[in-house]
Amino acid sequence: MKRIVLIIAAFYLSFSLYAQQNQTLYFMSVPQANITNPALYGPCKLTISGLLIPVSGQLMPPLYLNYNNNGFSYKQFIHHGNGLMSDSLIFDFPNLIDKMRRVNYLSFETHIPWINVSYIWRNWYFSFGVNERINAMLSLPKDLVVLAWEGNGKSLLGQDAFLNFLGANINWHREYAIGAATSINSKWTVGARAKLLFGKANLWFKNNQLTWNTNKDDFSYTFDADMEVHSSQPFFDITKFQYDDVNDSLMFEMDTLINMDNVDFNTIKKQVIFNAKNKGVALDLGAKYIFNNKITLYGSLLDVGFIRYKQNADGLKAKGNFYFDGWDIQPYFQKDDSVIKAHADAFRDSVIKLFDPTLINKAYNYWLPSRLYLGGTYQLTEKYNVGALFRGEFYLKRIHAALTLSGNAKFTKWLSTSVSYTVQNNSFTNVGLGFAMKFGFYQWYMVSDNVMGFIWPQSSRNFNLRMGLNMIFGCKKKENSTMLNTNFVQ
Repeated sequence: MKRIVLIIAAFYLSFSLYAQQNQTLYFMSVPQANITNPALYGPCKLTISGLLIPVSGQLMPPLYLNYNNNGFSYKQFIHHGNGLMSDSLIFDFPNLIDKMRRVNYLSFETHIPWINVSYIWRNWYFSFGVNERINAMLSLPKDLVVLAWEGNGKSLLGQDAFLNFLGANINWHREYAIGAATSINSKWTVGARAKLLFGKANLWFKNNQLTWNTNKDDFSYTFDADMEVHSSQPFFDITKFQYDDVNDSLMFEMDTLINMDNVDFNTIKKQVIFNAKNKGVALDLGAKYIFNNKITLYGSLLDVGFIRYKQNADGLKAKGNFYFDGWDIQPYFQKDDSVIKAHADAFRDSVIKLFDPTLINKAYNYWLPSRLYLGGTYQLTEKYNVGALFRGEFYLKRIHAALTLSGNAKFTKWLSTSVSYTVQNNSFTNVGLGFAMKFGFYQWYMVSDNVMGFIWPQSSRNFNLRMGLNMIFGCKKKENSTMLNTNFVQ
């Protein structure tokens, strides 16, 4: 038994422990659980929510914020010093470097639910939603921070500085989603959601392979690079980026499309808010299987799709090798600044020429980071159950994983709660809490995968909050409801 546990632990820890967060929500009895699995729905015949809904949308605006990183917390980098520095904040780079992983991921995510409506007709559940989604993920190699702090003549001397995966994936899009779910027999419930996407802005590091080696004998440098970056946004368009062999210089030209010094709302509305030039599609799939009267299994695959970015689609490719064994310092002894500038410009241009930068003015496909959920619940009593959930997100050809254990309870007809514990981002102190309260036809919910982030933000790598107000009608207790907990929603 011990060997099996060790094998499972080794398999799990072999993944990069990073994930965006909706762990506790998966097990909650609120309509928003359908976001994580399109096969999940409750007994309420009609549900309405969103920022555009009069009164409820403004009384308690729906909110979703998520930040996390897999490398370090604020306290490990910035804290009070010792001795004479005890009353001052210091930047502790040695401690930061010690805590960082080889590649560190920092993520920010926010959703704006404009409107979401669901309706049950016979044995079918239908949903429609319009949501704004902004996702940003930055990847930072540890060796880059080492180079910035101690230079290239200490721990990295004589070996390659690993700078691969340095970059960012930033995406802003709006989605129009239509979903349906149904019970095909007494055991199986399946659901799907099709989404039409409209991209607003994107920055995508498709490939970034960088190394820097400092020779330990003569301190010469060798740089190797293989990069490809794409972007699309409504503000400017790069029309020229190339090396001019005749004049031995780099040429760069750009057209400004929106003058930010004299911008008006109509321009922003047309070029940004209602921009429909970058279209895409995505699909969510989900299923629930009732194993017996105690055990229920769940699975879902989300955001399988892409956006075709066409508007001002600019890309840059650069690949090459550069060897540097020192400067000719004689020109820098000249009193003529123009000679010094010309020498520096010539060196810069020769480096650029070696890497052969190429501008790519063509449309490209940006694939959304897909997510996989696998989980199950065990019904302890009519009012209590426990659950386990695995979540994997696909990013940079790796699976970034999280594992959650939870307990869920329905105390009264108007109050349900969930408590969770999650291992992610190399952190073992993520305690989540969620609750839903019903007042007439209103349901107020709030959920976080890490309440410790509110109590000790300086020590936390994860911050997560989702809250909002639902209008629910025709809620009747149903046997064999397709919601996670049949008895939890009244």
